[in-house]
Amino acid sequence: MNRHSIAEFARPVRAMGLGIVASLLLATNAAFAADSTGYTTVDGTLIYYAIVPAEVVRTFPRGTAEAEMHGGVPDGRHVHHLQVAAIDAETNERITDAQVTASIAELGLSPQKIELEPFLIDDVLTYGGYFEFSKLATYSIDIQIERPGAAAATPARFDYRHH
Repeated sequence: MNRHSIAEFARPVRAMGLGIVASLLLATNAAFAADSTGYTTVDGTLIYYAIVPAEVVRTFPRGTAEAEMHGGVPDGRHVHHLQVAAIDAETNERITDAQVTASIAELGLSPQKIELEPFLIDDVLTYGGYFEFSKLATYSIDIQIERPGAAAATPARFDYRHH
């Protein structure tokens, strides 16, 4: 996995769609943003992720795509939205036909697992879902991207330090 500075954050922002990720930068400090985003390349797939506090998503007006995605923002103080974008590294085309799942676990504990739902932000397809990060701890984020006709899922693992 590659870790990158905030200056290198522009590429993942374009990949994720500007809506939520731009709000992340405006509503939080740069240290949080640098810790809450990342990307890697696995088996010819660029995989980007961003973690956005639900408080940021709740600032969008009712009826907007951001406010309504995944059935709306769940209640809870420790809820965060995980966004994942997948891009074919060879063609630079967005992957739009995948089944994407994420398992998130505090190191050493059982994971929360959900299927990430496709959604559009600024006309860009991204996958996402809500998770609870209740402790100030390090979490492992395991992402699986399954494409029709592929022999196996494309895995990626990121570590996230919840602040």
